[in-house]
Amino acid sequence: MKIAKTSRILTPIESWSQLPHGQCLLKHTQQRIDHTITRCFGYHLLKLGQLSSQLSTAKSPIIHQINCAASGEDIGLFADLHLLPVQDSSIDLCILAHELDFSSDPHQLLRELDRVLTRDGTLIISGYNPISLFGLRSLLTPKNPHTARLFLPNRVIDWLHLLGFEVQQKQHFDFLSCQFNSKFSNFVESIGQRYLPYLCSTYFIVAKKQSIPMTTIKSPFKFSKPMINRQPLATRHHRQ
Repeated sequence: MKIAKTSRILTPIESWSQLPHGQCLLKHTQQRIDHTITRCFGYHLLKLGQLSSQLSTAKSPIIHQINCAASGEDIGLFADLHLLPVQDSSIDLCILAHELDFSSDPHQLLRELDRVLTRDGTLIISGYNPISLFGLRSLLTPKNPHTARLFLPNRVIDWLHLLGFEVQQKQHFDFLSCQFNSKFSNFVESIGQRYLPYLCSTYFIVAKKQSIPMTTIKSPFKFSKPMINRQPLATRHHRQ
């Protein structure tokens, strides 16, 4: 199994156009973002990375929205995503689009998200699937500075479970890697998403942080009558 942390220097992605068929991928990702964020409420929304910052979140009911990245345009908070200058338990919704694919330490990145999210905060993650056409292309060009480090969606879900997240939604799309644009290709894409989801190039995960209360919750159920009679039984003394 591939080690998550690496010492290799990864070139960050600055725009969706740098990805193969990036505009088509942006369109499909935006559709799923629009459908999800309308049901997420709170006070603060954090978009991590330049790709996440380029996603529109105008349909979100959360008013205060922050774009966070190490560099780029329209960024409100310049910071290292692995060491966020954000208070603990202060963010209600985090969006992470393809940042795990280009992170040198994805474990630390997820730990930071777990730290800044509120007790019932929501995390949206999208990334590439290594068992796909895109994964095969990345194996053929391993020396490309923009080559992503691909992790299986189930492995990402295991990391989230260890941090106490509950996965509420998992989708797979981009079966053909957006190489065609016709009725037949759309038909094949729908068949691939329905019957061969684990061979699609992109996964989309929505997870909710779960908090365990420190005090035990007592059950309201009580027996109507005591099961054991605790009164002492009458004893008879015999005179010698």
